[in-house]
Amino acid sequence: MGDMEKLQKKRAVARGWATRKSNVLKGLLNNPDVSVIDLQAAMDDFDQRLASLEKVQTILELETDLVNLDEELDSASEFFQEVRKPRLQAAQRLGDMMKGEQRDSSSSSSPSKRSSSSKIANVKLPKLELPKFNGDVTLWQSFWDHFKTHVHEADIPVITKFSYLQSLLEGRAKGVVKGFAHTEANYQIACDLLKRRFGRPECIKLKHVQALLNSRFSKKGKGPKYVSSLGSLLDELLTHIRSLQALGVTEEQCEVFLTPLILSCLPEELRLEWAREGSGRESDISWLLQFLQKEIERIERSETFKVALGKAEGRFVESEKKSAVCISSLDIV
Repeated sequence: MGDMEKLQKKRAVARGWATRKSNVLKGLLNNPDVSVIDLQAAMDDFDQRLASLEKVQTILELETDLVNLDEELDSASEFFQEVRKPRLQAAQRLGDMMKGEQRDSSSSSSPSKRSSSSKIANVKLPKLELPKFNGDVTLWQSFWDHFKTHVHEADIPVITKFSYLQSLLEGRAKGVVKGFAHTEANYQIACDLLKRRFGRPECIKLKHVQALLNSRFSKKGKGPKYVSSLGSLLDELLTHIRSLQALGVTEEQCEVFLTPLILSCLPEELRLEWAREGSGRESDISWLLQFLQKEIERIERSETFKVALGKAEGRFVESEKKSAVCISSLDIV
């Protein structure tokens, strides 16, 4: 049995356990007299089995070839959404049960505490231009950092946080939490689900590497468009490389494949220049990026000088024309 077959068998076993624990939750939800303790225990059991499944699923995805990766991810997403439905319903049921207990205990609370809670509930966020997230895993960390700072950790009602979250999701990301009841209990579940779907470090690393593999440089010759295109390529490379470094991938780990990859994106004249100047630094990715930055600055200075020289020549020609006119006038006189 091959490695992939073993992984698929482990995944099948993990899915079986997750399905069984999901069915247990279904049974408890059909019991109107279920206790908080029993429901919480069943949810914990389900979460443990789901975590085991996610570990196997992650390993399997890393072994899946790039051609079939999207199909594998979509299939896994469908299974996770289906098996989590009873878990989401159980969380909502548990939240309602806990609210009932809180209402009973808060009926004897002091007016000052109720007034304080009312003030917190009335807090409103200022209008923020937060980035939206469409399911591109390479953009997840940036999106979540902004959302966590401005909304998730803000002193506002949970239901308001959920509203902001739903308004910022698009495309595949919105589909992950589609159908969630707009309740406080579902907010944290939605956040956890999004993190598991789009925030797994290994998947993010893989997508950044894929983006680097797909990097292209199409402009030829010189001029402003050439400089702009070269600058865009450098910005794109730096974005992916810095993101990989933030995920714990060091330059030493990735420069062996990144250096030839970046060089393949460059026009021939730049590769020749790099070969002349970079002797002994063939695998040094930091030096290569610095070389690109210096090349952009050099071309920009050259273009600036060319424009200034053109203007000077234009003024000289115009001056010559005026002189010729004056001389002609004198000859006539």
